[in-house]
Amino acid sequence: MSDVFHFLTSGDLRLLAEKAKRVTYDAGEIVLCEGREAKGIFVLRSGRVKIEKRFSKAPYTIATLGPGEVFGEVSFIDSRLASASVLAVEASEADILEKAEVFSLLASVPRLSSRFYQSLALKLSERLRATTDNLAGI
Repeated sequence: MSDVFHFLTSGDLRLLAEKAKRVTYDAGEIVLCEGREAKGIFVLRSGRVKIEKRFSKAPYTIATLGPGEVFGEVSFIDSRLASASVLAVEASEADILEKAEVFSLLASVPRLSSRFYQSLALKLSERLRATTDNLAGI
């Protein structure tokens, strides 16, 4: 989890880990469905998932994520429905940081909120740069 949340302290990570719920998915199983509410932020522990977006009714794979990667963070930040679907490519295991649990921690632990959102901003900027490079053919 520390790879995802670069700016969190070891104490912050311990608190989040205590609140996380471990879930497993079989290959082909839908983890998160486009247009539906996301449970929270997912941190992939093992396996691989693919992010798919529907264009003209056909699915388009945006990215494939492996262990240590995060998804669901966009819906967590903007409180909107999932903008893409996530499907398990192979048997996978993830930790879910449910919204209510995270919001409770952010409100009760001094400065955790700034470290948490700074970590998410870094992850999103890395993903945006990678997407831009991919679209540019770099």
